[in-house]
Amino acid sequence: MGAYLSQPNTSKSSGGGGSGRLSYGYSAMQGWRVSMEDAHNCMPELDSETAMFSVYDGHGGEEVALYCSKYLPDIIKEQKAYKEGKLQKALEDAFLAIDEKLTQENVIKELSQMAGRPITDHEDKNKVADEDDVDNEEAVLLNEEATMTIEELLTRYGQNCGKGNRNKSCGHNSEKTDSEDKAASVNGDLEPDVQCKNGEKEASTASVSSSKDGGGSCSSGSSAPSRASRAAVSCSSSTTGEAGPSCSSCLSQPAVTDKSKFFEDSEESEAEDEEDDDSEECSGEEYSSEEAEEDDSEDVEEEEDDNDEEEMLPGMDGKEEPGSDSGTTAVVALIRGKQLIVANAGDSRCVVSEGGKAVDMSYDHKPEDELELARIKNAGGKVTMDGRVNGGLNLSRAIGDHFYKRNKNLPPEEQMISALPDIKVLTLNEEHDFMVIACDGIWNVMSSQEVVDFIRERISRLDQSGEPANLSSIVEELLDQCLAPDTSGDGTGCDNMTCIIVRFQPYSHSNAEANKRKLDVVEAVTENCSDSSKKAKTD
Repeated sequence: MGAYLSQPNTSKSSGGGGSGRLSYGYSAMQGWRVSMEDAHNCMPELDSETAMFSVYDGHGGEEVALYCSKYLPDIIKEQKAYKEGKLQKALEDAFLAIDEKLTQENVIKELSQMAGRPITDHEDKNKVADEDDVDNEEAVLLNEEATMTIEELLTRYGQNCGKGNRNKSCGHNSEKTDSEDKAASVNGDLEPDVQCKNGEKEASTASVSSSKDGGGSCSSGSSAPSRASRAAVSCSSSTTGEAGPSCSSCLSQPAVTDKSKFFEDSEESEAEDEEDDDSEECSGEEYSSEEAEEDDSEDVEEEEDDNDEEEMLPGMDGKEEPGSDSGTTAVVALIRGKQLIVANAGDSRCVVSEGGKAVDMSYDHKPEDELELARIKNAGGKVTMDGRVNGGLNLSRAIGDHFYKRNKNLPPEEQMISALPDIKVLTLNEEHDFMVIACDGIWNVMSSQEVVDFIRERISRLDQSGEPANLSSIVEELLDQCLAPDTSGDGTGCDNMTCIIVRFQPYSHSNAEANKRKLDVVEAVTENCSDSSKKAKTD
C-alpha cells in the first residue's frame, strides 16, 4: 500500500505507431499514486529486423525504471549473444549487465539526478549530516562512548555529571575532532573502515543506531549505566552474515586520572544500584525457575525477530541510495521474424491473444513461490506472512534493489532478489492477433483472459466498421476501466498503470476497403431480399 492522492491523476501519456510488420498503441496513467514510477519502450525498429516493446514498474522511486527505459535497448544490442543472433541469452546477459551498472558511482549519481536527489557521494552526504547539528552531535557522542571501557564510561558520567555540572549536556562539553565527525554517518552508524580500539573490551549489547534520546542533562551517577548500554556497539551484521564495522581506534578518550574522586561522587549511585538489584531479586522469587527461563527465552526470541525485521528493511539506516533502496520490474518483448522472445523479472506481464485465448508469455515472480522461496532462504533471507522478503519487498526478482543483493558468497542471479529473467519463446502464426504488455496495476484488477477479451472486442468492432483500430484509445479505455473509484479498498485499482498493445498483423487501408466492400455487399443483398419479398406480397 502506497500513499495516495485525494483525487486520482487521470491524465494520460498516450501514443502509437507501427511498421510494415506490426502496429502498436500505448498509454500510461499515474492514477491515485502520489508519483508516477512506470516507464516503457515502444521501438518497432530496434534494428532493421527486430522490434522491442517493454514495461518497467518502479518501486521506491522512478529512477531505476527511467534508467532502464533509457539504456536497456542499447545494452541489449551491445551483448555478444545478440550480435550472434542468440536473443534469449542476450536478454539474460543484458538484465544482469544493467543491474550491475546500478552499483557504479557514476550511475548512482545519474540515478540521483533522475530522482531529484543530486547529492550522492559520501563526502556530500557527510556535509549534509554535519549541517544537522542535533543528529551529528548525538552520532559523535555515541561513537566516542562505543570505544570506551566501562570504567571510563563511569568516570565520564561520575565526574562530568557531578554536582558542579548538573546543567551541562552529557558528553557534549568537549571539542570534537575532524576524525570523530568523519567516523559518524547520518544515523550514527560507523563507517566500514573503522577498527576496534586495541586493548579495550568491545561492547555488544546494543546497536548505536537503536537510540536517539541522548544529549540531555544528567544527574550524578544515575545515568551512567543506561548511557553505557546505549553506547555499546555490535560488531557483526545479521543482514549479510559478515563482520560489520567495529569501534574506532583513532578517537581520543579522557584518561582516568583521579579514581578516588570518582568513587566519592558515585558512592551514592552504587548504593542505589544495590537496592535496585535487591528489589529485582526479591520480585524474581515469585516465579519458578522454569517460568523464568521460558519468559527469558521468549523475550530474547522476540527481540531478535524485531531486530532482524528492522535491520533487513532498506532505507532504515537513513542512507537511501538509488538502485539500492529502489528498483523496477522489467518485461521485455523482442520480435524478430516470426519469433517472439519475452524476458521477465518481476510481476509485470506479457500476454498474447491466440484466436481470442489468453496465452501468458511470462509469470509473476512472487516470494512465496516454491522456486523463489528456496533461493531467498539459500541467500539468507526469509519471507514474512504477508509475502514480503524480510518484511520489505513483495517481489522476488527485479532490477536494482541492491540492498537485498549483498551476499558476497553468491553470484548475482542467486541473491535474495534476482535480476535474472525468465525467458519464453513463441513462434507466431495467423492465430496470434495481438499481445499486451502491462504493469501489475492492470493485472491486479483484471485477469489475462479478461484483458484479452476487453481488447479483442474493441478491435473487432473497429475492424467491422471499416475504421483503423486506434490501439492507444483502447488502452486508455482499459486504464479507466481498471481505475478504482476511491482508495477505501485494499489498493486494487490504485496503482500506476502502463499498458502497450502490439498488433502482429498491421492494419492496411486495402483491408479496410475490402471490409467496407463486404459490408456494402451484405447491405445490398439484404435490401434486394427485402424488396423482392415486398414485391411478392404485392403481386
